[in-house]
Amino acid sequence: MSLSVRIFSHAVSMVFRDFSATIRATWVGLAVLAIGSAILFVVEPGLATGMTTLEDPFTDSSVEVRDMNFGLIFPAVLMLIVGYIMMIAAWHRFVLLPHDRRHEGFTPSAGIVLGYLGRSILLGIVIVLLAIPLFIPVGLVAAGAGDVVAGFAAIPFVAVLGWLFFRWSLILPACTIGHKMTFRESWDATKPLAATIFGLMIILAVVDFILNLAADAILTDNIVSALIAVIGSLLYALVSASILTTLYGIAVEGRDV
Repeated sequence: MSLSVRIFSHAVSMVFRDFSATIRATWVGLAVLAIGSAILFVVEPGLATGMTTLEDPFTDSSVEVRDMNFGLIFPAVLMLIVGYIMMIAAWHRFVLLPHDRRHEGFTPSAGIVLGYLGRSILLGIVIVLLAIPLFIPVGLVAAGAGDVVAGFAAIPFVAVLGWLFFRWSLILPACTIGHKMTFRESWDATKPLAATIFGLMIILAVVDFILNLAADAILTDNIVSALIAVIGSLLYALVSASILTTLYGIAVEGRDV
């Protein structure tokens, strides 16, 4: 567990130690995210902020109006997805690119973005299929004992799924620096770190649970709360990406923490 704590602390430090450098490395992805969020907020404020409102009975809800909104919502959501991938991929590149290749820049190319997206979708499908049988008992606990107890009960299941995800997901940072890696190669490379990765997943599951409890207690349905939630989720994503980057550096490149 000590190595797990060291990797987690190192990942957090990587993001916040020189936060201006973090922003400079990921600013293109963040800009795309901001534009997509702005479009989504203008078109459908409820989607952007998480707030729901009743429809105005005097507002025209014809098919044409709905089609027009969808025509803007779809590219906005696409920008959010692309911006998120660009941010994470740029962060991988910022940390992993050797000095003789840093002139290439950190903003990923379209090929890297598409490769990262395809690998992420494939990983997501596998994890969802594995999650279905695992979370049946959690659903039963939620029905009988409430969401808070179910949240505690879900922590080991989330840790198991996260462990599987991280064992396979070295293919993600690998593709951002031009290193083609298979699922099997990722699994084999992380074998010496299997126990460490499980410890990391427990840490992340607990942190995520605490953050969700805090968000439910503090945040409300308004724009400021929505902005805080978005910023918090992006920082959490960067820390998670830093953990994955660190694991890649240790398992593949032989780096120290």
